[in-house]
Amino acid sequence: MDVDQSKFAIHAAAREGKVTVVESLLNADPKLARCKDEDGRLPIHWACSSNKTDIALLLANQKGFDPDVEDDSGWTPLMIAVSVKNCEKLVDLLLKKGADVNQTNNNGQV
Repeated sequence: MDVDQSKFAIHAAAREGKVTVVESLLNADPKLARCKDEDGRLPIHWACSSNKTDIALLLANQKGFDPDVEDDSGWTPLMIAVSVKNCEKLVDLLLKKGADVNQTNNNGQV
């Protein structure tokens, strides 16, 4: 699998909650956790938008994890997570990892 295929594979796996696929891809190349897609989203953004706490935990435990990383619209994983139903565990995880509750997106929204 080439780098582009792996990059998009990890985004799709994070969105779909495929834990073993994400684990396998990260074991092969841990840098995939920090690869952006065409919208500037990392796998953590997709895991949060789909409320996949187990995937978010895997990604949050990667070396160099930034809980406040923004996509191209300025949305952080926490901003995305709070917009999802039943997100309490995911929000708790991000807060424990140091997510900034006062950070704003590109439109000034908290």
